[in-house]
Amino acid sequence: MKSALTSSLKAEDEAVRNRFEKAESLLEERTQQTSSQPTDELPQAKDALQPVRNQKVIRDSFTLPSTDYELIAAIRQRCLKSAVNATKSEVIRAGLHILQSLSDEELVQAIESLEKVKTGRPAGKV
Repeated sequence: MKSALTSSLKAEDEAVRNRFEKAESLLEERTQQTSSQPTDELPQAKDALQPVRNQKVIRDSFTLPSTDYELIAAIRQRCLKSAVNATKSEVIRAGLHILQSLSDEELVQAIESLEKVKTGRPAGKV
């Protein structure tokens, strides 16, 4: 029993080390990619981000079918595989920016393809 437990712990330690090494390599690649960019572009990027930080943030709530909620989780997992930690809000905001770039016909087609859900809160228990 003791040897089985010891080998199991060693296997788990090795798996954790492998995950950290993979994460380190992904982060290193991203760091190298960003450091290879010309330095004259970096100040422009910082200036572009600054107005967003000064904007008022509005909190709201939405009704989503469970499949759409699972889709957000799947997109977040895809981002994590690329060493990007995206929040649910960032995923939704990215989707809005992509919808903005569509033509009117494409936008209407995308909206019409959505499942209609009841809005509002569910009725309380009696």
